[in-house]
Amino acid sequence: MVVGELTQERDLVILGGGPAGYTAAIRASQLGRTVTLIEQAQIGGLCLNKGCIPSKVVAHAAEVKLQTKHMTALGFSFHPTHDFSQLVEYRERTIRQLRTGVEALCQANAIEVVHGTASFLADDRIGVELGHQFDTYRFNDVVIATGSHSIKQDAPSVLNAEQLYQLTELPERLVIIGQDYIAIEAAMSFQALGTSVTLIADAFDFDPSLDKELRRLFKKQKIQLVTGTVTAIEAQEDVTVTVVKQGQETTWSAPFLFHSLPRVPHTLELGLERIGVTLAEDGTIPVDPFGQTNRPHIYAIGDVTPGPAIATRAIHEAKRTAEHLSGQSADTTVPYYPTIIRSLPPIVSIGLTEQTATDAGHSFRTAQFALNANGATTIEGGSGFIKVISDATTSLILGIHMIGEGAIELAGVFAQTLELHAKEEDVRFPVMPHPSRNEAFTEAIEALLGQAIHLPPRQQDVLAKS
Repeated sequence: MVVGELTQERDLVILGGGPAGYTAAIRASQLGRTVTLIEQAQIGGLCLNKGCIPSKVVAHAAEVKLQTKHMTALGFSFHPTHDFSQLVEYRERTIRQLRTGVEALCQANAIEVVHGTASFLADDRIGVELGHQFDTYRFNDVVIATGSHSIKQDAPSVLNAEQLYQLTELPERLVIIGQDYIAIEAAMSFQALGTSVTLIADAFDFDPSLDKELRRLFKKQKIQLVTGTVTAIEAQEDVTVTVVKQGQETTWSAPFLFHSLPRVPHTLELGLERIGVTLAEDGTIPVDPFGQTNRPHIYAIGDVTPGPAIATRAIHEAKRTAEHLSGQSADTTVPYYPTIIRSLPPIVSIGLTEQTATDAGHSFRTAQFALNANGATTIEGGSGFIKVISDATTSLILGIHMIGEGAIELAGVFAQTLELHAKEEDVRFPVMPHPSRNEAFTEAIEALLGQAIHLPPRQQDVLAKS
């Protein structure tokens, strides 16, 4: 190993080049900090290279395939076939394009990018190892944004999320264990593309209306939904999963098993114990509202901190911490992070469900607007609904839940509604374009008062609960 002769002086060092890391680097550079970004593998992190982006490429392909069924109603006549190898090429091309774009942005913002594995040598110094080279850097401030990873199993046929979306051939059969957004999205995407999918899951943590609709969609899309307790997993030529429910044992086999497990933060290899940074039992780093650890010049953001392991949170925290480190007045309000599932059709859930509203002691109203009563959705052959929950006393919007095309694009509107503490009248006031799915949100709010235009009175029974 070749050790650098001198410790190099740096201003702001950011560990990790994923959504949290590169976003913090760019924002801090915009605000005048001199930034060094250290990445172990590829800029963009697991999200861009092996997670968010490749999974959404597969989901997009599944969406397009389902859209071809609607196209026959529009007068098109064809019989599409699917070549998974071409999808793999498209996936890799998309990843390269986005990664190259982020690299160019780092260069344009005068961010120094260093490749290698970093660990703390002292509370103001890190070492970076790349092959036989080892360099040390002294910093004024450091941001830990090293992200997280899925647990890797010993058997090559038992896949984690990253491995699932690196497949180069479409599996004939696939067993999935899990009830989170990754498992649901994978089940629907691979089934739509031609894989026979068995999903082993128990309770889905959604509002009851979404849960009921999701189970209906599994049946419609011919996804085998199995409930019960997994008691054994055997990986031989095929992977066999044993499930027990009410004393009855069943087995399910496939060439591959995708087991969606909680992600593990990348913190244990950083040497944080050497410098006294506090770690929680799960390996995450407790921080204050600005992302500061128990050491004043050491910050952490994204998946390495407590909270949902999603890029949405990582990006928000990156901007907040970079602004704080640059002397700006950063907003420390905890935002509403929507649960987003790129299912078929997509799902968005944000704020309180009926159960959590009850647990919080709210008296509340609920209303549900069916998207088949919305012109834009009907034109495009879609379906689904928007459900809203409001406080029966204050009219404050408490929760919004949607399944249907356009849900992901409306998620930002839903989040703003809750973050602005909007009441029913605030959502009813703006003029929405016609025809558009935005109108469906307005009508869902109006249905709380029994005043939706495109629903009959019998479907607008206002449910007041406490």
